[in-house]
Amino acid sequence: MTINFHKYVVPKEDYAGVSRRLFLMTSAVAGVTTSAMLAGARPAFASALDADQSAMVLRMTQDIYPHPDLLDIEVYQAIADGVIATADGDETNAKALKAGLAQIEEQAQVLFGVSYVDIEDADAREGLLRKFQNEGFFQGVRWAAYFGIYNNPDVWPKFGYQGSSVEHGGYIERGFSDITFVPQGPSLEERMAKVAK
Repeated sequence: MTINFHKYVVPKEDYAGVSRRLFLMTSAVAGVTTSAMLAGARPAFASALDADQSAMVLRMTQDIYPHPDLLDIEVYQAIADGVIATADGDETNAKALKAGLAQIEEQAQVLFGVSYVDIEDADAREGLLRKFQNEGFFQGVRWAAYFGIYNNPDVWPKFGYQGSSVEHGGYIERGFSDITFVPQGPSLEERMAKVAK
């Protein structure tokens, strides 16, 4: 017969009487409760950008990639909403975007005496934006617009692009020979007849 002796562990004096398990359960319940309360309160939080700044982002997306005869305003608005949502979720991004928009607005007031969105000449707005084209906030809006337009399958038909053909068997059967500006050549039978002579 073997007798095992276990060392008696004396509780630490700073032991507060809350076990690890109880602490984890209480924290989890508190987290779930707080999340549920805040989920309903989401609309109460203010957006990082005000209405004027949001309008500037919308105008910027239109000026960076202008397709006035092809794209509806809803396409640009969706891009602007995405930029604003990103700013809402990232304080650093929001701060940089707001500072950049303030610089554009200030420059518009100095050069034209009106707000950036109120400049009627599209070339003037483009020239104004070119001053900021290498800034980080500008590149953020630019790339969001780029992917929002040119990586959007809903927009592709407006540009005459039918999308990827790999999953449809390739381009041979899907538009490769649809060109109309090259004259029709001889048929296979006509070419074979020439070879047979």
